[in-house]
Amino acid sequence: MPQRDGLEAWEEQRARAVREVAMRMGLPLGHRVEVCLKDGVILQGNLRAGEVLLNLETFNRGKVALAVDGVVFYCSEIESCVRLD
Repeated sequence: MPQRDGLEAWEEQRARAVREVAMRMGLPLGHRVEVCLKDGVILQGNLRAGEVLLNLETFNRGKVALAVDGVVFYCSEIESCVRLD
């Protein structure tokens, strides 16, 4: 049972970290979006964090990986991001 409690605690910690990153970056994580990348690619779908961020004080915004329906890209590649829902 302690292993299950540890997993639940880790999942809650990760969810809090993702919410904090979304607030800091102004991105609608967990929502349906249209993302236009600088190279002209347009993605539509649910915006998710593409990596676990362990230290929110020192994260590099340009190197944060995100994903829309399985397509992974970096925050620095975003030209625009519009919430659709």
